[in-house]
Amino acid sequence: MNDTVLLVNPPAEVPQECYDKPNYPAIGIAYVAGYLKSHDIPVSVIDAKLARMNVSQTIAAIREAAPRILGLSSMTHMIVTTHKIAQAVKQTHPDTIIVLGGFHGTFLPERTLREFPHFDYVCVGEGEMAFHEFVTTVNRGEDPSEIQGIASRQGETIRVNGRGQVPGHLDDLGMPAWELFPAAEMYPVMSQRGCPFSCQFCSRPYGRKLRSRTPEHVAAEILRSYEKFNCRQIDFYDETFTVRKDYVKALCDAIEHSGLANKMRFWAYVHANTIDLPTAQAMKRVGFQGAGMGVESGSSRIMSSMGKGVDQEDVMRAAKIFKDAKLHFAAYFIIGHPNETVAEVKETIRLAARLNPDTVAFGIMTPYPGSELWDMVTRGEGGYRMITSTWEDFNKQTGKALELQTMSRKTMERLQLQAYLTVYVRNFRFREMYEAIRTNYRRIMLILKKLVLPARSDEPGSSSWFHGSAKPQVSAGPPTHT
Repeated sequence: MNDTVLLVNPPAEVPQECYDKPNYPAIGIAYVAGYLKSHDIPVSVIDAKLARMNVSQTIAAIREAAPRILGLSSMTHMIVTTHKIAQAVKQTHPDTIIVLGGFHGTFLPERTLREFPHFDYVCVGEGEMAFHEFVTTVNRGEDPSEIQGIASRQGETIRVNGRGQVPGHLDDLGMPAWELFPAAEMYPVMSQRGCPFSCQFCSRPYGRKLRSRTPEHVAAEILRSYEKFNCRQIDFYDETFTVRKDYVKALCDAIEHSGLANKMRFWAYVHANTIDLPTAQAMKRVGFQGAGMGVESGSSRIMSSMGKGVDQEDVMRAAKIFKDAKLHFAAYFIIGHPNETVAEVKETIRLAARLNPDTVAFGIMTPYPGSELWDMVTRGEGGYRMITSTWEDFNKQTGKALELQTMSRKTMERLQLQAYLTVYVRNFRFREMYEAIRTNYRRIMLILKKLVLPARSDEPGSSSWFHGSAKPQVSAGPPTHT
Protein backbone atom coordinates (compact mmCIF):
# COMPACT_ATOMS: atom_id res chain seq x y z
CA MET A 1 0.00 0.00 0.00
CA ASN A 2 1.27 3.49 -0.84
CA ASP A 3 0.24 6.97 0.25
CA THR A 4 -1.57 7.89 -2.95
CA VAL A 5 -5.25 8.67 -3.39
CA LEU A 6 -7.29 6.86 -6.03
CA LEU A 7 -10.66 8.15 -7.22
CA VAL A 8 -12.96 5.76 -9.10
CA ASN A 9 -16.10 6.13 -11.16
CA PRO A 10 -17.41 2.52 -11.04
CA PRO A 11 -18.86 0.70 -14.05
CA ALA A 12 -22.36 -0.64 -14.36
CA GLU A 13 -22.47 -4.34 -13.62
CA VAL A 14 -24.70 -4.91 -16.65
CA PRO A 15 -24.52 -1.94 -19.04
CA GLN A 16 -28.03 -1.02 -20.18
CA GLU A 17 -28.16 2.73 -20.73
CA CYS A 18 -26.16 5.21 -22.78
CA TYR A 19 -25.06 6.58 -19.39
CA ASP A 20 -23.37 3.25 -18.71
CA LYS A 21 -21.08 3.71 -21.73
CA PRO A 22 -20.60 7.48 -21.86
CA ASN A 23 -18.46 9.40 -24.33
CA TYR A 24 -17.58 11.88 -21.56
CA PRO A 25 -15.58 11.72 -18.30
CA ALA A 26 -17.00 11.93 -14.77
CA ILE A 27 -16.94 15.56 -13.70
CA GLY A 28 -17.37 14.94 -9.95
CA ILE A 29 -14.18 13.00 -9.37
CA ALA A 30 -12.42 15.22 -11.94
CA TYR A 31 -13.08 18.29 -9.79
CA VAL A 32 -11.96 16.51 -6.60
CA ALA A 33 -8.79 15.29 -8.34
CA GLY A 34 -8.06 18.76 -9.67
CA TYR A 35 -8.46 20.30 -6.24
CA LEU A 36 -6.14 17.72 -4.67
CA LYS A 37 -3.54 18.27 -7.40
CA SER A 38 -3.65 22.02 -6.87
CA HIS A 39 -2.71 21.34 -3.25
CA ASP A 40 0.20 19.04 -4.21
CA ILE A 41 -1.52 15.81 -3.16
CA PRO A 42 -0.74 12.81 -5.43
CA VAL A 43 -3.92 11.45 -6.94
CA SER A 44 -4.90 9.10 -9.74
CA VAL A 45 -8.24 8.31 -11.39
CA ILE A 46 -10.05 5.31 -12.84
CA ASP A 47 -13.11 6.26 -14.86
CA ALA A 48 -14.26 2.71 -15.48
CA LYS A 49 -17.30 3.73 -17.52
CA LEU A 50 -15.33 5.91 -19.93
CA ALA A 51 -12.54 3.31 -20.13
CA ARG A 52 -15.13 0.55 -20.82
CA MET A 53 -13.88 -1.52 -17.90
CA ASN A 54 -16.10 -4.11 -16.28
CA VAL A 55 -16.43 -4.72 -12.54
CA SER A 56 -13.72 -7.40 -12.40
CA GLN A 57 -11.27 -5.25 -14.33
CA THR A 58 -12.01 -2.29 -12.06
CA ILE A 59 -11.39 -4.34 -8.92
CA ALA A 60 -8.12 -5.67 -10.37
CA ALA A 61 -6.95 -2.16 -11.26
CA ILE A 62 -7.72 -0.86 -7.75
CA ARG A 63 -5.92 -3.79 -6.13
CA GLU A 64 -2.89 -3.18 -8.34
CA ALA A 65 -2.82 0.52 -7.45
CA ALA A 66 -3.15 -0.34 -3.74
CA PRO A 67 -4.02 3.20 -2.65
CA ARG A 68 -4.06 4.26 0.96
CA ILE A 69 -7.32 6.14 0.36
CA LEU A 70 -9.91 5.02 -2.18
CA GLY A 71 -12.72 7.36 -3.18
CA LEU A 72 -15.75 5.78 -4.89
CA SER A 73 -18.52 7.86 -6.45
CA SER A 74 -22.05 6.53 -6.81
CA MET A 75 -25.53 7.45 -7.88
CA THR A 76 -28.44 5.66 -6.19
CA HIS A 77 -28.96 2.93 -8.80
CA MET A 78 -25.19 2.20 -8.75
CA ILE A 79 -24.74 1.90 -4.97
CA VAL A 80 -25.01 -1.92 -4.81
CA THR A 81 -22.37 -2.42 -7.51
CA THR A 82 -20.15 0.23 -5.92
CA HIS A 83 -20.33 -1.60 -2.59
CA LYS A 84 -19.43 -4.90 -4.27
CA ILE A 85 -16.24 -3.22 -5.49
CA ALA A 86 -15.51 -1.89 -2.00
CA GLN A 87 -16.05 -5.35 -0.50
CA ALA A 88 -13.71 -6.97 -3.02
CA VAL A 89 -11.00 -4.40 -2.32
CA LYS A 90 -11.33 -4.93 1.44
CA GLN A 91 -10.86 -8.68 1.00
CA THR A 92 -7.30 -8.21 -0.26
CA HIS A 93 -6.47 -4.74 1.09
CA PRO A 94 -8.27 -4.44 4.44
CA ASP A 95 -6.28 -1.36 5.46
CA THR A 96 -7.40 0.69 2.45
CA ILE A 97 -9.62 3.54 3.65
CA ILE A 98 -12.73 3.66 1.46
CA VAL A 99 -14.72 6.88 1.18
CA LEU A 100 -18.03 7.05 -0.67
CA GLY A 101 -18.98 10.23 -2.49
CA GLY A 102 -21.84 11.15 -4.78
CA PHE A 103 -25.53 11.92 -4.49
CA HIS A 104 -26.71 8.71 -2.81
CA GLY A 105 -24.36 9.01 0.15
CA THR A 106 -24.97 12.74 0.33
CA PHE A 107 -28.69 12.33 0.96
CA LEU A 108 -28.60 9.08 2.96
CA PRO A 109 -25.25 9.13 4.80
CA GLU A 110 -26.42 7.39 7.96
CA ARG A 111 -28.43 4.71 6.21
CA THR A 112 -25.63 4.11 3.71
CA LEU A 113 -23.05 3.43 6.42
CA ARG A 114 -25.47 1.04 8.18
CA GLU A 115 -26.51 -0.74 5.01
CA PHE A 116 -23.09 -1.06 3.36
CA PRO A 117 -20.38 -2.01 5.88
CA HIS A 118 -17.38 -1.84 3.53
CA PHE A 119 -17.63 1.93 3.12
CA ASP A 120 -15.55 3.45 5.94
CA TYR A 121 -16.72 7.04 5.47
CA VAL A 122 -19.19 9.05 3.41
CA CYS A 123 -18.35 12.45 1.99
CA VAL A 124 -21.55 14.49 2.22
CA GLY A 125 -22.30 17.29 -0.24
CA GLU A 126 -19.78 18.97 -2.51
CA GLY A 127 -16.62 17.03 -1.90
CA GLU A 128 -13.64 19.08 -3.03
CA MET A 129 -12.84 20.84 0.24
CA ALA A 130 -14.09 18.13 2.61
CA PHE A 131 -12.19 15.35 0.87
CA HIS A 132 -9.02 17.46 0.73
CA GLU A 133 -9.23 18.02 4.46
CA PHE A 134 -9.94 14.32 4.95
CA VAL A 135 -6.83 13.28 3.03
CA THR A 136 -4.54 15.76 4.78
CA THR A 137 -5.92 14.74 8.18
CA VAL A 138 -5.40 11.03 7.49
CA ASN A 139 -1.90 11.69 6.17
CA ARG A 140 -1.07 13.44 9.46
CA GLY A 141 -2.22 10.34 11.32
CA GLU A 142 -5.19 12.12 12.87
CA ASP A 143 -8.87 11.20 13.23
CA PRO A 144 -10.97 12.61 10.34
CA SER A 145 -14.36 11.98 11.97
CA GLU A 146 -14.82 15.61 13.06
CA ILE A 147 -14.40 17.10 9.59
CA GLN A 148 -17.40 19.00 8.27
CA GLY A 149 -18.98 16.98 5.48
CA ILE A 150 -17.63 13.61 6.64
CA ALA A 151 -19.94 10.90 8.02
CA SER A 152 -18.36 8.06 10.02
CA ARG A 153 -19.05 5.20 12.39
CA GLN A 154 -18.52 5.79 16.11
CA GLY A 155 -18.96 2.34 17.60
CA GLU A 156 -22.61 1.53 17.07
CA THR A 157 -23.63 5.08 16.22
CA ILE A 158 -23.22 7.09 13.03
CA ARG A 159 -21.78 10.58 13.18
CA VAL A 160 -22.86 13.00 10.43
CA ASN A 161 -21.18 16.40 10.36
CA GLY A 162 -23.47 18.17 7.92
CA ARG A 163 -22.50 18.97 4.34
CA GLY A 164 -19.01 19.79 3.15
CA GLN A 165 -17.79 23.36 3.01
CA VAL A 166 -18.07 25.28 -0.23
CA PRO A 167 -15.70 28.09 -1.22
CA GLY A 168 -16.72 31.72 -1.26
CA HIS A 169 -16.11 31.69 -5.00
CA LEU A 170 -16.34 28.70 -7.31
CA ASP A 171 -13.24 29.81 -9.20
CA ASP A 172 -11.27 28.77 -6.11
CA LEU A 173 -12.01 25.11 -6.88
CA GLY A 174 -9.84 25.30 -9.98
CA MET A 175 -10.49 23.14 -13.02
CA PRO A 176 -11.25 19.44 -13.50
CA ALA A 177 -8.15 17.23 -13.88
CA TRP A 178 -9.03 15.91 -17.33
CA GLU A 179 -5.37 15.00 -17.86
CA LEU A 180 -5.92 11.99 -15.58
CA PHE A 181 -8.69 10.57 -17.78
CA PRO A 182 -8.80 8.72 -21.11
CA ALA A 183 -9.50 10.92 -24.12
CA ALA A 184 -13.19 11.69 -24.59
CA GLU A 185 -15.47 12.95 -27.35
CA MET A 186 -17.27 15.43 -25.10
CA TYR A 187 -16.28 17.23 -21.92
CA PRO A 188 -18.73 18.55 -19.32
CA VAL A 189 -18.46 22.03 -17.80
CA MET A 190 -20.17 23.45 -14.74
CA SER A 191 -20.34 27.23 -14.84
CA GLN A 192 -22.88 27.45 -12.01
CA ARG A 193 -24.04 25.32 -9.08
CA GLY A 194 -27.44 25.39 -7.47
CA CYS A 195 -31.02 25.75 -8.71
CA PRO A 196 -33.64 28.17 -7.33
CA PHE A 197 -36.63 26.11 -8.45
CA SER A 198 -38.61 23.64 -6.34
CA CYS A 199 -39.40 20.65 -8.55
CA GLN A 200 -40.72 17.98 -6.18
CA PHE A 201 -38.94 15.13 -7.98
CA CYS A 202 -35.47 16.76 -7.85
CA SER A 203 -33.04 16.52 -4.94
CA ARG A 204 -31.19 19.76 -5.84
CA PRO A 205 -27.75 18.33 -4.86
CA TYR A 206 -26.06 21.73 -4.98
CA GLY A 207 -28.76 23.56 -3.03
CA ARG A 208 -31.13 26.32 -4.07
CA LYS A 209 -28.66 29.20 -3.94
CA LEU A 210 -27.18 29.90 -7.36
CA ARG A 211 -23.38 30.25 -7.36
CA SER A 212 -21.47 31.17 -10.49
CA ARG A 213 -17.90 31.03 -11.71
CA THR A 214 -16.59 34.10 -13.50
CA PRO A 215 -17.25 33.91 -17.25
CA GLU A 216 -13.52 34.39 -17.89
CA HIS A 217 -12.64 31.35 -15.75
CA VAL A 218 -15.18 29.18 -17.59
CA ALA A 219 -13.92 30.36 -20.99
CA ALA A 220 -10.33 29.62 -19.91
CA GLU A 221 -11.35 26.06 -19.02
CA ILE A 222 -13.06 25.58 -22.37
CA LEU A 223 -9.98 26.92 -24.19
CA ARG A 224 -7.79 24.54 -22.17
CA SER A 225 -9.99 21.58 -23.11
CA TYR A 226 -9.91 22.65 -26.77
CA GLU A 227 -6.15 23.05 -26.95
CA LYS A 228 -4.94 20.33 -24.57
CA PHE A 229 -7.55 17.59 -24.95
CA ASN A 230 -8.75 18.20 -28.51
CA CYS A 231 -12.25 18.84 -27.18
CA ARG A 232 -14.84 19.82 -29.78
CA GLN A 233 -18.04 19.38 -27.78
CA ILE A 234 -19.01 20.86 -24.40
CA ASP A 235 -22.10 20.06 -22.34
CA PHE A 236 -22.91 22.53 -19.59
CA TYR A 237 -23.98 20.56 -16.54
CA ASP A 238 -25.56 23.57 -14.81
CA GLU A 239 -28.93 22.53 -13.46
CA THR A 240 -30.54 25.57 -15.13
CA PHE A 241 -28.08 27.33 -17.42
CA THR A 242 -30.16 30.43 -18.23
CA VAL A 243 -31.34 31.45 -14.74
CA ARG A 244 -29.24 34.63 -15.07
CA LYS A 245 -29.53 35.95 -18.61
CA ASP A 246 -26.85 38.60 -17.98
CA TYR A 247 -24.45 35.84 -16.95
CA VAL A 248 -25.17 33.81 -20.09
CA LYS A 249 -24.53 36.87 -22.26
CA ALA A 250 -21.25 37.58 -20.45
CA LEU A 251 -20.20 33.93 -20.83
CA CYS A 252 -21.03 33.92 -24.55
CA ASP A 253 -18.97 37.13 -24.92
CA ALA A 254 -16.05 35.47 -23.08
CA ILE A 255 -16.23 32.42 -25.36
CA GLU A 256 -16.21 34.72 -28.37
CA HIS A 257 -13.26 36.72 -27.04
CA SER A 258 -11.33 33.48 -26.48
CA GLY A 259 -11.58 32.76 -30.21
CA LEU A 260 -13.70 29.64 -29.80
CA ALA A 261 -17.00 30.84 -31.22
CA ASN A 262 -18.35 28.21 -33.62
CA LYS A 263 -15.19 26.11 -33.30
CA MET A 264 -16.99 23.87 -30.82
CA ARG A 265 -20.50 22.58 -30.20
CA PHE A 266 -22.18 23.54 -26.93
CA TRP A 267 -25.26 22.14 -25.16
CA ALA A 268 -27.11 23.29 -22.03
CA TYR A 269 -30.22 22.65 -19.93
CA VAL A 270 -32.75 25.41 -19.38
CA HIS A 271 -36.04 26.19 -17.65
CA ALA A 272 -38.98 27.40 -19.76
CA ASN A 273 -39.29 30.63 -17.78
CA THR A 274 -35.61 31.53 -18.04
CA ILE A 275 -35.13 31.64 -21.81
CA ASP A 276 -35.84 34.56 -24.13
CA LEU A 277 -34.98 35.17 -27.77
CA PRO A 278 -31.95 37.48 -27.20
CA THR A 279 -30.41 34.88 -24.85
CA ALA A 280 -31.07 32.06 -27.30
CA GLN A 281 -29.59 34.11 -30.13
CA ALA A 282 -26.46 34.87 -28.07
CA MET A 283 -26.05 31.15 -27.46
CA LYS A 284 -26.52 30.36 -31.13
CA ARG A 285 -23.95 33.03 -32.09
CA VAL A 286 -21.08 31.28 -30.30
CA GLY A 287 -21.87 27.71 -31.32
CA PHE A 288 -24.60 26.31 -29.07
CA GLN A 289 -26.17 23.43 -30.92
CA GLY A 290 -29.23 23.36 -28.71
CA ALA A 291 -30.63 22.94 -25.23
CA GLY A 292 -32.76 20.55 -23.23
CA MET A 293 -35.79 21.54 -21.19
CA GLY A 294 -37.75 19.63 -18.60
CA VAL A 295 -41.44 19.86 -19.49
CA GLU A 296 -42.39 16.92 -17.23
CA SER A 297 -46.15 16.83 -17.91
CA GLY A 298 -48.96 18.03 -20.15
CA SER A 299 -51.57 17.98 -17.41
CA SER A 300 -52.55 21.39 -16.05
CA ARG A 301 -53.18 19.89 -12.61
CA ILE A 302 -49.76 18.31 -12.44
CA MET A 303 -47.93 21.29 -13.91
CA SER A 304 -49.44 23.54 -11.26
CA SER A 305 -48.51 21.23 -8.37
CA MET A 306 -45.06 19.85 -9.22
CA GLY A 307 -43.16 22.95 -8.06
CA LYS A 308 -41.65 23.92 -11.41
CA GLY A 309 -43.72 27.03 -11.91
CA VAL A 310 -44.57 26.50 -15.59
CA ASP A 311 -47.69 25.87 -17.64
CA GLN A 312 -48.33 24.79 -21.22
CA GLU A 313 -48.20 28.36 -22.48
CA ASP A 314 -44.72 28.83 -20.98
CA VAL A 315 -43.51 25.62 -22.60
CA MET A 316 -44.93 26.49 -26.02
CA ARG A 317 -43.37 29.96 -25.82
CA ALA A 318 -39.97 28.50 -24.96
CA ALA A 319 -40.22 25.94 -27.78
CA LYS A 320 -40.96 28.72 -30.26
CA ILE A 321 -37.91 30.65 -29.02
CA PHE A 322 -35.69 27.63 -29.69
CA LYS A 323 -37.07 27.23 -33.18
CA ASP A 324 -36.83 30.96 -33.97
CA ALA A 325 -33.18 30.94 -32.83
CA LYS A 326 -32.56 27.78 -34.90
CA LEU A 327 -31.47 25.83 -31.82
CA HIS A 328 -31.99 22.10 -31.46
CA PHE A 329 -34.65 21.53 -28.79
CA ALA A 330 -34.92 18.53 -26.48
CA ALA A 331 -37.94 17.99 -24.22
CA TYR A 332 -38.01 15.69 -21.18
CA PHE A 333 -41.17 14.24 -19.64
CA ILE A 334 -41.99 12.09 -16.60
CA ILE A 335 -44.71 9.48 -16.27
CA GLY A 336 -45.90 8.75 -12.73
CA HIS A 337 -46.47 12.06 -10.97
CA PRO A 338 -48.37 11.96 -7.65
CA ASN A 339 -51.88 10.54 -8.15
CA GLU A 340 -51.47 10.75 -11.92
CA THR A 341 -54.08 9.01 -14.06
CA VAL A 342 -53.87 7.38 -17.48
CA ALA A 343 -55.88 10.27 -18.89
CA GLU A 344 -53.32 12.75 -17.59
CA VAL A 345 -50.44 10.78 -19.11
CA LYS A 346 -52.27 10.95 -22.43
CA GLU A 347 -52.41 14.74 -22.01
CA THR A 348 -48.63 14.63 -21.67
CA ILE A 349 -48.31 12.54 -24.83
CA ARG A 350 -50.50 14.97 -26.75
CA LEU A 351 -48.42 17.95 -25.61
CA ALA A 352 -45.19 16.17 -26.55
CA ALA A 353 -46.53 15.41 -30.03
CA ARG A 354 -47.68 19.01 -30.40
CA LEU A 355 -44.28 20.37 -29.32
CA ASN A 356 -42.57 17.93 -31.69
CA PRO A 357 -39.10 18.49 -30.17
CA ASP A 358 -35.98 17.42 -32.04
CA THR A 359 -35.23 15.02 -29.19
CA VAL A 360 -37.72 13.63 -26.68
CA ALA A 361 -37.36 11.49 -23.58
CA PHE A 362 -40.03 9.93 -21.36
CA GLY A 363 -38.84 8.68 -18.01
CA ILE A 364 -40.82 6.93 -15.29
CA MET A 365 -40.89 8.63 -11.90
CA THR A 366 -38.14 7.57 -9.52
CA PRO A 367 -38.17 8.72 -5.87
CA TYR A 368 -34.56 9.85 -5.56
CA PRO A 369 -33.31 10.34 -2.00
CA GLY A 370 -33.23 13.99 -1.01
CA SER A 371 -36.24 14.95 -3.12
CA GLU A 372 -39.67 16.00 -1.89
CA LEU A 373 -41.02 13.00 -3.78
CA TRP A 374 -38.80 10.67 -1.71
CA ASP A 375 -40.34 12.11 1.44
CA MET A 376 -43.81 11.83 -0.03
CA VAL A 377 -43.37 8.16 -0.92
CA THR A 378 -41.81 7.45 2.49
CA ARG A 379 -44.93 8.89 4.16
CA GLY A 380 -47.21 6.84 1.94
CA GLU A 381 -48.57 9.85 0.08
CA GLY A 382 -49.20 10.60 -3.58
CA GLY A 383 -50.91 7.28 -4.27
CA TYR A 384 -47.56 5.50 -4.56
CA ARG A 385 -46.64 1.91 -3.84
CA MET A 386 -43.02 0.76 -3.72
CA ILE A 387 -42.46 -2.47 -5.67
CA THR A 388 -38.74 -2.95 -5.22
CA SER A 389 -36.31 -4.03 -2.56
CA THR A 390 -33.10 -3.04 -4.32
CA TRP A 391 -31.50 0.29 -5.13
CA GLU A 392 -30.68 -1.04 -8.60
CA ASP A 393 -34.29 -0.37 -9.60
CA PHE A 394 -33.89 3.39 -9.03
CA ASN A 395 -33.45 4.06 -12.74
CA LYS A 396 -36.02 6.21 -14.52
CA GLN A 397 -35.74 4.43 -17.87
CA THR A 398 -35.19 0.75 -17.14
CA GLY A 399 -35.75 0.49 -13.39
CA LYS A 400 -38.78 -0.62 -11.43
CA ALA A 401 -39.01 1.37 -8.21
CA LEU A 402 -42.70 2.22 -7.81
CA GLU A 403 -46.18 2.24 -9.22
CA LEU A 404 -49.37 4.18 -8.52
CA GLN A 405 -52.73 3.13 -7.15
CA THR A 406 -54.12 4.71 -10.32
CA MET A 407 -51.61 3.01 -12.66
CA SER A 408 -49.75 -0.27 -12.43
CA ARG A 409 -46.07 -0.39 -13.34
CA LYS A 410 -46.85 -2.26 -16.55
CA THR A 411 -49.37 0.41 -17.50
CA MET A 412 -46.75 3.14 -17.01
CA GLU A 413 -44.22 1.19 -19.09
CA ARG A 414 -46.78 0.61 -21.84
CA LEU A 415 -47.58 4.34 -21.88
CA GLN A 416 -43.87 5.11 -22.00
CA LEU A 417 -43.49 3.15 -25.25
CA GLN A 418 -46.74 4.59 -26.58
CA ALA A 419 -45.46 8.10 -25.91
CA TYR A 420 -42.32 7.63 -27.96
CA LEU A 421 -44.22 6.07 -30.86
CA THR A 422 -46.87 8.79 -30.84
CA VAL A 423 -44.38 11.66 -31.10
CA TYR A 424 -42.62 10.07 -34.07
CA VAL A 425 -45.62 8.65 -35.92
CA ARG A 426 -47.94 11.63 -35.49
CA ASN A 427 -45.24 13.92 -36.88
CA PHE A 428 -44.28 11.50 -39.71
CA ARG A 429 -40.71 11.14 -38.38
CA PHE A 430 -40.24 7.53 -39.41
CA ARG A 431 -36.55 7.73 -40.26
CA GLU A 432 -35.81 9.27 -36.87
CA MET A 433 -37.98 6.63 -35.21
CA TYR A 434 -35.89 3.93 -36.87
CA GLU A 435 -32.67 5.58 -35.68
CA ALA A 436 -34.05 5.94 -32.15
CA ILE A 437 -35.00 2.25 -32.07
CA ARG A 438 -31.59 1.23 -33.40
CA THR A 439 -29.73 3.43 -30.91
CA ASN A 440 -31.85 2.42 -27.92
CA TYR A 441 -32.46 -1.20 -28.88
CA ARG A 442 -31.18 -2.63 -25.60
CA ARG A 443 -33.32 -0.26 -23.49
CA ILE A 444 -36.42 -0.97 -25.58
CA MET A 445 -35.95 -4.72 -25.27
CA LEU A 446 -35.63 -4.40 -21.49
CA ILE A 447 -38.90 -2.48 -21.32
CA LEU A 448 -40.65 -5.00 -23.56
CA LYS A 449 -39.29 -7.85 -21.45
CA LYS A 450 -40.74 -6.28 -18.32
CA LEU A 451 -44.09 -5.82 -20.05
CA VAL A 452 -44.25 -9.47 -21.13
CA LEU A 453 -42.85 -11.23 -18.07
CA PRO A 454 -44.94 -11.63 -14.88
CA ALA A 455 -44.16 -9.48 -11.83
CA ARG A 456 -41.31 -10.63 -9.64
CA SER A 457 -42.23 -12.90 -6.76
CA ASP A 458 -40.79 -10.55 -4.13
CA GLU A 459 -43.33 -7.79 -4.82
CA PRO A 460 -44.65 -5.97 -2.85
CA GLY A 461 -42.68 -7.01 0.21
CA SER A 462 -40.37 -4.00 0.27
CA SER A 463 -41.91 -1.56 2.69
CA SER A 464 -39.49 -2.26 5.56
CA TRP A 465 -36.54 -1.95 3.21
CA PHE A 466 -37.78 1.34 1.76
CA HIS A 467 -38.35 2.92 5.15
CA GLY A 468 -34.91 1.80 6.30
CA SER A 469 -36.36 -0.41 9.01
CA ALA A 470 -35.11 -3.69 7.60
CA LYS A 471 -32.37 -5.37 9.60
CA PRO A 472 -29.20 -3.32 8.96
CA GLN A 473 -25.90 -4.90 8.04
CA VAL A 474 -24.18 -2.80 10.70
CA SER A 475 -25.45 -2.79 14.28
CA ALA A 476 -27.63 0.26 14.72
CA GLY A 477 -27.53 2.64 17.64
CA PRO A 478 -28.95 6.14 17.97
CA PRO A 479 -27.38 8.47 15.41
CA THR A 480 -25.25 11.39 16.49
CA HIS A 481 -25.56 14.57 14.42
CA THR A 482 -23.25 17.54 14.84
